[in-house]
Amino acid sequence: MSSTLTLAVDISGDVVPGACEYVRRRIGAFLRRVPAQVESAKLKLTVYRKPAVPRPALVQVNLIADGQPVRAQLTGAFFQEAATLLRKRLNEQLVRLQNPAVPRPWPPPRDEPPSVPRPAGQREVVRRKQYPLRTCRPDDAALTMDLMDYRVHLFVDADTGEDAVVYRGGPTGYRLARLAGLSPPAGTVTTPWVVNVHPVPRLDARAACERLDALELPFLFFRDAETDRGVVLYQRYDGHYGLVTAT
Repeated sequence: MSSTLTLAVDISGDVVPGACEYVRRRIGAFLRRVPAQVESAKLKLTVYRKPAVPRPALVQVNLIADGQPVRAQLTGAFFQEAATLLRKRLNEQLVRLQNPAVPRPWPPPRDEPPSVPRPAGQREVVRRKQYPLRTCRPDDAALTMDLMDYRVHLFVDADTGEDAVVYRGGPTGYRLARLAGLSPPAGTVTTPWVVNVHPVPRLDARAACERLDALELPFLFFRDAETDRGVVLYQRYDGHYGLVTAT
């Protein structure tokens, strides 16, 4: 990171000034030592108090490193713990950026941040993301998922033209699900894929929320009953839902 680059900080909730400065120094010192060229960096610190959670301190960082977006998000009992874990996560992601043909380890060497406990029936779709889906091969989609610290990533599969998702799971750590196609990715691949063979449900957003309430899964990939496009409904850290759709 350039010594002149400012590490911007956004605060949500009751974050004490000392904790904010500690995280800013720790992450700033780490970024100054990485081999990647960091063009921009932004921190977000959030405290969740109600309902009570064991790890209420959430730290998120968004970078542009070597021209690529990189995002990481982790929680801790305190911001000092979250900052230490975040440095390790960022290091993994920047190693992946420098070596895109090398998949991330599986099983993951750390626990995912637990969501805020929110009973089924009280969860709402509080964020809707709509954007043109990138057309790419599954290996490229997996790299984006890893660099952005996503559980699941929605894209258009260049091999088949179908809306599809990649996500972490299964025996190899990487799974691919398309709206219909069941064939493995074509050509040379570097990711150890397992292809989902279960039918993708056709639902509207309300029915998808009811299904996710019942299944208690981190996300649901479904075919939108109105648009016939692939959609991802996912559980956010705050216990509510987010919805990702194609324009």
